Amino acid sequence: VIFEYDPVTNIYTKKIDLVNSTAIGSAPFGSLIQVSTGKIYGMTSNGGNSGGGVIFNYVISSNTYTKKIDLNTSNGGYPNGHLIQANNGLLYGLATVGGTNNVGVLFEYDKNTNTYTKKIDMLSTNGITPYGSLLQASNSKLYGLTSAGGTSGLGTLFEYDISLNTYTKRVDFTGNAGANPGSVPYGSLV
Repeated sequence: VIFEYDPVTNIYTKKIDLVNSTAIGSAPFGSLIQVSTGKIYGMTSNGGNSGGGVIFNYVISSNTYTKKIDLNTSNGGYPNGHLIQANNGLLYGLATVGGTNNVGVLFEYDKNTNTYTKKIDMLSTNGITPYGSLLQASNSKLYGLTSAGGTSGLGTLFEYDISLNTYTKRVDFTGNAGANPGSVPYGSLV
């Protein structure tokens, strides 16, 4: 569900039922985000026309839910994080599966034109299956994690340059040994 909670009155109110249907979408992962227009955007990891989830918006004042984009395995589906609004005004996210190699994508969504654009197809050597969300750093680049792939197969930390549309693997996780201990990250950078 999408719900509202008032911390002053301690009142919880269910606003929208999310159901596994072609019209709505279900199983949201990640957080809702409020964009500069005041609308709230989110993603589900199931439902929609292809079953791969949806991008939706929600308007608080009218309690209106609108499915915007159906996610699928060709362009990216089954997201397990949330969208971010980058400093260029566009929304960016990660899909766990789909794309040319069916191991995940990085995508861009223009809320003004309702246009979804797959930007990067994940590749085993650079990291695959991202579980989490992107972060925009002070250098305006986006950073994220993959839960698999890379040199050791244990995930990577990557950088995406919006202006150049380039993806750069920055760290290979190596498990308990090696230069970069840690493996299989599920989550987001802060």
